[in-house]
Order: sequence, then structure tokens, then C-alpha cells
Amino acid sequence: MINSIKFKDLFTENFTDLFLNTNITKHQFAKEVGIDHYQITCYLQGTIPITRSIVKICDYFNCSIDYMLGLSDCFAYPNMQKGFKKDCFYPEYQRLLKLNNKTHYTLAKEKIVTSTKQSLWKKGGLPKFEVIIAIAYELGGSIDKMLGRI
Repeated sequence: MINSIKFKDLFTENFTDLFLNTNITKHQFAKEVGIDHYQITCYLQGTIPITRSIVKICDYFNCSIDYMLGLSDCFAYPNMQKGFKKDCFYPEYQRLLKLNNKTHYTLAKEKIVTSTKQSLWKKGGLPKFEVIIAIAYELGGSIDKMLGRI
């Protein structure tokens, strides 16, 4: 399993750097992004956002989620789209499993995913964002690709 402190620290560092360069208050930023200002404070202190919130933050900065979490040095992908598409997750997850000669069951044994959630993902559901991060780190995938942003 990945070191959760690593991606929390990378997200916090990258988000703080970008936020401080905006020269606006947390309240102003929260209003522009569409997230509660209390959540912005939490994110600046090390809390990892939910999927919808990190997408809004990355859309605001025109940067990739992969960059924010240290999965890529690429600040933004040339073909990056705003928002996210739930239906892209499961096919990309299956592709990454096959590419890495792994199964959902092996990831469940390694406590990266839970064995019961796969049926929800097939229907277009998304795992918690921490699980998406763990999958990306473990399988060498792109969160932006899993969320249909590239």
C-alpha cells in the first residue's frame, strides 16, 4: 500500500503554493471555486478533498490532478478537460489491472480496494478519492485519465 502521508503532503504543498499565488482570501477563493471556505482551510492543513472538490480546485488552476498529487510533473495536459466523467473510471481501472497483471481480488488482498465495491463501479459509481489515489499509485495510472479529464 502507498504511503498516505506522501500524497497528502504533496497535495497540501502544491495546493498551498497555488493558492498563495492567487492573492485572494480563502472566502473569495471558496466562492469562486464553489467549495465551502471551511473546506479550503482543511485542505490547506492537509485534508485530502473529495473527488468533486479536487476537480473544482484543479479546474480553477487549470492543472492536472496528477500534478497536484505528485503522480506527474506535468502541470496540465494539452487535451485536458474540465470536470469529470464517472463512466471513465471502471474501463480505465480494468485496463490498468490488465496492464499490471493484477486482478481486483489481488488489490483487495493488498487492502488497496474492498472486494465488494467493484459491482458499483461497473454501474458508473466511483470509489472514495483516497481509493482512486491508491489505485493510481499502485498501478501507475493517471487519476485524470480515470476521471475522463484526458
